[in-house]
Amino acid sequence: MVKQVTLEVDTILFDMDGTLIDSTPAVNATWAAFAEQYQLDLDFVMQTCHGYRTVENLRRFIPSLSDDELPREVERFESNILVVAQQNQAKGIAGSIIAMPGAKDLLHQINSTRPTTATAAAAGNHGWAIVTSATKAYAQQGFASANVSQPPRVFITSDLCTKGKPDPQPYLLGAQHAGKDISRCLVVEDAPPGIRSGKAAGAKTLALRTTHDGEKMQAEGADLIVEDLRSVAARWSDDGQRIILTIQAEEPEKGEAKGISALANHIRKENDPTAAAN
Repeated sequence: MVKQVTLEVDTILFDMDGTLIDSTPAVNATWAAFAEQYQLDLDFVMQTCHGYRTVENLRRFIPSLSDDELPREVERFESNILVVAQQNQAKGIAGSIIAMPGAKDLLHQINSTRPTTATAAAAGNHGWAIVTSATKAYAQQGFASANVSQPPRVFITSDLCTKGKPDPQPYLLGAQHAGKDISRCLVVEDAPPGIRSGKAAGAKTLALRTTHDGEKMQAEGADLIVEDLRSVAARWSDDGQRIILTIQAEEPEKGEAKGISALANHIRKENDPTAAAN
């Protein structure tokens, strides 16, 4: 059994990859190419890279890169994700960038039901923003490729931050650009560094079991845990100043929030050309 939680927030700050969209096959292919070039332990990289900025991952995994080389390799890495995804899409095969479970429906609920009253317009609240560890060059094109929604008014990418998740800076910046108090925001994340970032910033946190085991997200102290965004519904308050969320939250103390979302895992496998070929 799950418990139904009603939560009122000013704005939802979404992570992107693993939360709203999935680019796993293209990312994996890019890491495989870099692992081959730089003689990396690919299994170790894949187990520890999620949720961090590319610049921090490359600095960590390839310490031989100079300060001059690092920005170029970050750009090459993220550009390659788009190239791989676009090539797969053009061939009509798996491995493109796709929507995560429930993402389209939830964003449609927020975007299509926002009140048009003068009070709502004065509030200037669009209800959601993206705060991602990806660079602008990849993030905006990657999000558009998944056809989840029109892009949000506030789109925080790693280029805008001097520190990445798990530092609180990205989510503090997201709240600032949205014009909202971070304590009145909900951070939605699929990775431990993101949950730590949101909590350190002072936001409420909702963990998705789309990339990591529920037990791991519980250990990070997430306020709420759900299988994926199908467990979240949204509507606006009458004055258009707040989002009212109905969340089917899992209860870890009752043995729930276990493993990775079955549907998210299935979607990833269906979208993985390597898995399909085996």
